[in-house]
Amino acid sequence: MSKWLRNLANNSEKFGLWVHHTLWFPGVLIAVYLSLCESAYCLLHRFFPSENRAEEKINQYIRDHRQKMAQASSDSTKPRVAIITGANGGIGMETANAVGRAGYITILACRNLKRGQHALRELKDTTGLDNFVLMELDLSSFMSIERFIADFLKTYSQLNLLVCNAGMAFNHYDTTYDGLESQFGTNYVGHYLLITRLLDIMKNSDTPRITIASSIAACMIHHIDYTRVTDVWRFNRFINYSTSKLALMIYAKALARQLENTDITVNAFHPGLVVTSLYRNMTFSMLPGIHDFRNWLWLDQKKGSVTSIYLALSPELDKKSGGYYAREQPAVIHPDATNKCVQDRLCKFTDILISTNTHAPSLLDSINH
Repeated sequence: MSKWLRNLANNSEKFGLWVHHTLWFPGVLIAVYLSLCESAYCLLHRFFPSENRAEEKINQYIRDHRQKMAQASSDSTKPRVAIITGANGGIGMETANAVGRAGYITILACRNLKRGQHALRELKDTTGLDNFVLMELDLSSFMSIERFIADFLKTYSQLNLLVCNAGMAFNHYDTTYDGLESQFGTNYVGHYLLITRLLDIMKNSDTPRITIASSIAACMIHHIDYTRVTDVWRFNRFINYSTSKLALMIYAKALARQLENTDITVNAFHPGLVVTSLYRNMTFSMLPGIHDFRNWLWLDQKKGSVTSIYLALSPELDKKSGGYYAREQPAVIHPDATNKCVQDRLCKFTDILISTNTHAPSLLDSINH
């Protein structure tokens, strides 16, 4: 019965997105519709016992993964290594907990070291394991990303799992250290650079996986409007957030295509409406009673992490690449994500942003005028 509920949610969203992209409805209408679909799932899932067994599901994925590794050849006996961005809280921390218990040396790649230290202590205390490592990584800084990669490569000879989880949402206009609009620069460009720099070590690792946290918010816009990324006067914090998530969805498909002749698999996912700090910049979050209502209605962090952990550990995903998942099953994807021309244009645009690396006058002019 729980699969019936997941299919109902997925088909409802698929219908809404078909109407949205066919009739070009305003984004606000599809935003309301998709929010209602997601909220309905959050409410109805309470009546299906299998949907509420998050801990049981996670433990099963861990057992299945450990069993698979135990049966692997002797060439796979080296300790497996994972990097999880934004692992100091929320879905990232829950994913790190599961990945660590699955036997990985689990690197918590965090911008805020104080919160990272707290997460590190909590993970070690709750799991009784000592295979968690904290490293500083600020995805809004190319210099921080390069420093993180250099430090990582000095210590580790393989990378088996990269979980791109960190992100920000609905911020007012700001820029990264390198002059990019903050949501697009942090959520997408920072992960793009991180992945690009780590591909070589992953190609020489055993059964490597990359998972990317996108969002159904990507489907609230029809296409990527690149002027919203480079022109401050066209900035809209909701549209720019959706733009960053659509870019991640498109890039996941582009990367899977790029790596189709390697052992690396790439999959993206939508976690659902989850009670995390991601929505702290939303005005409605400050209204009386909203916080308590959201905590009651939305998925808690453990339930919200199940799809992330499924993609990271489940043997069902072996050799499966280029997928987009929600509620542990394939989900409706934005039509642009499967368009090779759109993929190539996005990657070229991103390479230009990175190559200008900040302080080039042409880039600053495009942002400030």
